[in-house]
Amino acid sequence: MFLDSMRDTLKANPQGKRQRILFAEADEDRTLQGVRILQDEGLTVPMLVGDADKVRKKAREQGLDLGDVEILDPMRDKRIDEYAAKYFDLRKHKGMTEDEAAKKIREPHYYGAMLVHEERADGMVSGLNEATKPFKPAFEIIKLRDGYKRASSVFVLEWPERLLFFADCAVNIDPDAETLAEIAHATIETVRWLKVEPRVAFLSFSTYGSAKGPEVEKMQKAVAIAREKNLDCVIDGEMQFDAALMPKIAARKAPKSPFAEEGANIFIFPDLNCGNIAYKISERLGKARATGPMLQGLNKPVNDVSRGCSAEDMANAAVLTAALAMRM
Repeated sequence: MFLDSMRDTLKANPQGKRQRILFAEADEDRTLQGVRILQDEGLTVPMLVGDADKVRKKAREQGLDLGDVEILDPMRDKRIDEYAAKYFDLRKHKGMTEDEAAKKIREPHYYGAMLVHEERADGMVSGLNEATKPFKPAFEIIKLRDGYKRASSVFVLEWPERLLFFADCAVNIDPDAETLAEIAHATIETVRWLKVEPRVAFLSFSTYGSAKGPEVEKMQKAVAIAREKNLDCVIDGEMQFDAALMPKIAARKAPKSPFAEEGANIFIFPDLNCGNIAYKISERLGKARATGPMLQGLNKPVNDVSRGCSAEDMANAAVLTAALAMRM
């Protein structure tokens, strides 16, 4: 299983170093319960952002012993003014003032992103509340790796018999063809790192021109751009989901497609509406185990969690973040 393989990666760390994974929402029961799970596993070093006295009191009320978990408080951090100055320097070209930077950097997810940037933590998990979604802090502070113009996300959908990857389900609302090709590129890199051979389908309500319109043309153009990148893997589309997934249907609808022999495992959705709806249907009705969204293209691993996630999901997100940190 996918998450078992991530845990095996952490166990096999040749340097014997456990990755420090920061949680920005220490006031949430699910966070504290997830940290307790991680402590029992012993594969990562969980850290929390918050007021230490309040956090430990809340944990005791739940019957949780946080032991020696480090709790970092932006209101008491002696380096907070330094961090505010660094954040201001990063954002002054966008019109940010020093006062705004000083206020923003004290918010848990912005402070957490700075701790990752400053290598006081190896990665961060956040997003249980709309106000603590980690996208903006990650983009503004941690920034993109060389060669990337945009960040994107991928969900890992797991069933006992198959492993699929859905992108983009969390970041780019209405990507153009060039952005879709870059999303595919980033997802191919992620999937290869997971030791899975990528097979990429660009999805549409049309298969090989069976329908017309600008939405179809966008996906056709995205396929062409992705192929020009010489990514050395199967790339096809535009294509309906059933044809991309099931060889028997591809054989009828698009007999010349490589998916007539073996289906796709990476699905590039036309926009965020499609991707987000599809992964939630797969998880809630299709009984898939959904892990993600994994943010792609950043200098350091920062991962979002669904507002409806469980304590176990929080722990799993930390395991994935720690495994990603090992490769960076």
